[in-house]
Amino acid sequence: MNRNFKSILALGMAAFLVGCGSNGSKVDPQRYANRNVDFDQYFTEIKADAAPAKPDEKGFIRRWTIIEPINKPNSGNSGFTDSYILAELTKEYFKGQFTNDIKALPKTGDKVIVETEAPRASGRGGFGGFGGGAPAGGPGASQARPQGAPGAGAPGAGQARPQGGAPGQARPQGGAPQGGAPQGGAPQGGFGGFGGGMMGGAPAAAPAPATVKDTLEWHSVDSKLFNIKLIRFAQGTSNGQKRYGLIFNAFTVINCDQDIPNVRLAAGSNASSIWWLNGEKILTLQADRRMVADDGMSKRVTLKKGKNLLRGAVINGPGMSDMCVRFYNEDGTILKNYTITNN
Repeated sequence: MNRNFKSILALGMAAFLVGCGSNGSKVDPQRYANRNVDFDQYFTEIKADAAPAKPDEKGFIRRWTIIEPINKPNSGNSGFTDSYILAELTKEYFKGQFTNDIKALPKTGDKVIVETEAPRASGRGGFGGFGGGAPAGGPGASQARPQGAPGAGAPGAGQARPQGGAPGQARPQGGAPQGGAPQGGAPQGGFGGFGGGMMGGAPAAAPAPATVKDTLEWHSVDSKLFNIKLIRFAQGTSNGQKRYGLIFNAFTVINCDQDIPNVRLAAGSNASSIWWLNGEKILTLQADRRMVADDGMSKRVTLKKGKNLLRGAVINGPGMSDMCVRFYNEDGTILKNYTITNN
């Protein structure tokens, strides 16, 4: 066998192996990364009367009270527009969900019953089969996927106050434009669900989603990482049954010795989120996005003397879910002179 023939044979085998690796049997490393996750690797569950905590060395808030996630089995994240996020994350699923009364806040171990959409077929990207596309029943069923990802950010990278963005608006770095549907990229929706997309006809209307009653429990936790790994929280509190297509609701209480005016909330989330301070919506992070520290900055707000209620809601379809939050002073330094409790 001559040298040239050997080279051609080697190239042919390489091409064959690449082709085999691109089919449906290719190993998805993300699925393996999400298996057999120990809740205690990421969180320490605390009692209702736990001693106050402080922000970590880079100002991130690690103490949260989080309710087990609500099913929202979106087939993709491309429809996470402002209007969709507002509708889904401000919906009241149970009584007292958005209370601003500190004394009425739920405590770890409290339970509620909610009626939500039933989970669909499991698996990454498998909520809607081949169709993919926008969240069921939501806007943007054939909207474009936003191109690019938020700019790289690391804990502590934003020591100086991040610039840009209108007050109260997200500041995605290199991601989808603000204030409307994401732009650019290939339309979602696959082959029209094979319901006529390739033949020019309209796909059949999707049936109304089935609903289930779900008992959810509140958990007060201290995160062992600066970013709150919501996907790990979901798996750990559901015996691995919940992972994708979820809505997370969380709150924490910020305790100040005096009024602290003109501070900004800096948040990052995967994917979209809304943030409230003392009942006022101060920041929205919309569209399909990775979690990046300080990805969005709120308008200037005042942390009042005493207790302040900080609340967040995060929604995601297939993929990771996490969040990170801290405050900045007016001069751009990171705010740390407060304590954090769960009541």
